[in-house]
Amino acid sequence: MCTNIICIKMKRISTLFALISLLAICANAQNNYFEGARVLIAYFSWSGNTQRVAEEIHNITGGDLYRIEPATPYPDDYAECTEVALAERDNDARPAIAAPVDNMDDYDIVFIGCPVWWHTAPMIMSTFAESYDFSNKTIVPFCTYASTYRDETLQKIVDLTPNSNHLTGLGARSGSTSGVRNWLEQIDDEWNNNIQSGISTAKTPTAGSDAKVYDMSGRMVTDDNTANHKIYIIKKDNRTVKTMTTK
Repeated sequence: MCTNIICIKMKRISTLFALISLLAICANAQNNYFEGARVLIAYFSWSGNTQRVAEEIHNITGGDLYRIEPATPYPDDYAECTEVALAERDNDARPAIAAPVDNMDDYDIVFIGCPVWWHTAPMIMSTFAESYDFSNKTIVPFCTYASTYRDETLQKIVDLTPNSNHLTGLGARSGSTSGVRNWLEQIDDEWNNNIQSGISTAKTPTAGSDAKVYDMSGRMVTDDNTANHKIYIIKKDNRTVKTMTTK
């Protein structure tokens, strides 16, 4: 039987080893994503919803966080902020960003996230996308939304980075993080298998012998039958993937 002092020391040592093991497991889980590629999570958040999703991506992947901050802050009042956002959209404005990413060239994968503002991405996202060369990077769009225009906002981020590769994007309703881990596992599989089957800049998909392509109305897509909204459902190998195109 051990003395009280020895027992206390043994418990402390056991606790320390358990903590070290837990940290090692977490670090290994993070490094397992995207085969060790350098990840940046760039996001703009006004209400905190998009920030919550960005932080969850960071917690799971270990990627670096970068918050896109406007040089002139948006109004705290919701009604006033919507007026500013609408004026920026209607005038195709490019709001200045307070501080740049100094080491953008270091990253292989860049998550780009924002809320849905007036049916699309805030104009500050155009400022961000036009400030860097993303041609040799993989872009992963994500957005937060209240009810609609999720797909349009994800598509806007793709449109802003036309020379990049793209993985399947995520739309999180009201900043919910419940589906983030499953989504990250999906796009990690896309990355590892070099599958650009999510949101892509490829030509309009057409039905082939090993895949069936449908528009959002359920009509099969052929060379002569393409949808104007650029959103399709591809069924192949018992998998169903929503894809959006810019061409």
